[in-house]
Amino acid sequence: MYKMIDIHNHIIPKFDDGPKSFDESLDLLRMAQEQGISTVFATSHFNEYIPKELEAEYFSKLAQLKEMAYARNIPVDIHSGSEIFYHHYVQDTVKNSRVTTLGGWGQYVLIEFPMFQMPEGVEEVLFRLSAENFIPVVAHPERYSAVIERWERTVNFIKYGALLQVNGGSILGIFGKEIQKVSMTLLEQNLVHFIASDAHSPNGRKFVMGEVREFLKEKIPPGYLKELLSENQQKVIDKTPLENASVPEKNGRTGFFSRLKKSIKQTF
Repeated sequence: MYKMIDIHNHIIPKFDDGPKSFDESLDLLRMAQEQGISTVFATSHFNEYIPKELEAEYFSKLAQLKEMAYARNIPVDIHSGSEIFYHHYVQDTVKNSRVTTLGGWGQYVLIEFPMFQMPEGVEEVLFRLSAENFIPVVAHPERYSAVIERWERTVNFIKYGALLQVNGGSILGIFGKEIQKVSMTLLEQNLVHFIASDAHSPNGRKFVMGEVREFLKEKIPPGYLKELLSENQQKVIDKTPLENASVPEKNGRTGFFSRLKKSIKQTF
């Protein structure tokens, strides 16, 4: 059975809304191991402005957690990362901080949008990141109200250079039937690039990749499932660009670059 890699979780203690202690962080890592996860990216929440002191605190706690996990024989590799909250100049924040890309490798950027109102200019921001040679990864699109209302809106994310990461809990129905339905629709349309746990607490939102693999093994092709849980994530580690999903063009139009020339902003 292949090992899985989780690119979205909150395991740095006393930093955001994740674990409240190192003991809780270690419990989460043990759960990750039990789920069949070999590697995680510690993607704490960050906003537009990232003070140097805050970034230093993050890396200090990351180093401590790695040492503690090694001392306790928990064989889960931990890479740095962040979940950046949307703002109009995300690319500037990303360029000015090491924590803003997965692994600190200056390539993949996990970005979160507001849950209940999709802001204007999303496509422009995604395009700007792509133009700067970053690869934006949209965190849990299935949980956004705009996507729940109409899942096809995710096609625009992909057209403007983004990859999609769906939460395992969404697939399992933890966030409700409606979000589960959107998640399964995105999977059926082959629009998803990563599945991740978005784990926060050993007593709350946990690592669920093993459960997701079991749930999906009869529902989607095994090759695609392996890509979503392991192979695409390995490309992040290998610093290999991952191709966007293929999406149909409407009305015979050509690629998004031609549309961008006409209007960088579209109405969601």
